Amino acid sequence: EKSVYVRNSLHKMANYIEHEEDHNYNDFGYKRLCDTIDYLNRKVIDSYSARLTQLEFGLNINTPIPAENIIVKNILFHKHKLHNVDTNFNGKGKYKQFEYSNFYIKIYDKAKQYKLDTNILRFEIKYKGSKGLNPLGVYNLLNLKDKEVLKALFKNLLKRFDELTIIDEITDKVSKKDRKTITSYLSFNYWENLSERKNKNLKARHIKMFNVLLEKNNLLNTKTILRKRLIEKFESLINN
Repeated sequence: EKSVYVRNSLHKMANYIEHEEDHNYNDFGYKRLCDTIDYLNRKVIDSYSARLTQLEFGLNINTPIPAENIIVKNILFHKHKLHNVDTNFNGKGKYKQFEYSNFYIKIYDKAKQYKLDTNILRFEIKYKGSKGLNPLGVYNLLNLKDKEVLKALFKNLLKRFDELTIIDEITDKVSKKDRKTITSYLSFNYWENLSERKNKNLKARHIKMFNVLLEKNNLLNTKTILRKRLIEKFESLINN
């Protein structure tokens, strides 16, 4: 009698209004975002000022190979921890999720989900509540029309991306010594054991050593490409 809960995707709603299509694999630029928020406010009273309790913010980027391959073979850890969800969505595409108290990191094959003849990877942050949103300037729907708020959301998304362990295939070009050390670092149990030890600086030193080895052996090309495409896509969307 006294409240209403509105949920689902602004992106999908825009596509349905414009084309009667139920998907979110196309680009959703700044102008369309603002138009969709204004449309919702005309239809649902007090939408501008209603408190946002959850938010999913993500980007679709084209990849040189199927996104499924990258998710399976290249994306390994977040902050050196394993994903808590790893599924195939009943054949609709590979999906990995890393869960924390205030947010999820979601990575999946958007092209396979919709049976598209292209390669699209979705990288997304789902905020569970206001504790994760408010520090980024997000309190209500109207805030999402503020480009500075959108930039803050993207900056945080890129921060989470940078925390991922994404490495190229280890080939014979890597020396046996380095390959052995890198392989040990690719074991989840290795990082778990380091976390359990009392010396907090030990894990930090090994993370630094791991990163040095990856750079030395040129194993960060996939991550570099994905990062660049995330930045290019965001800049394109916010300016259109």
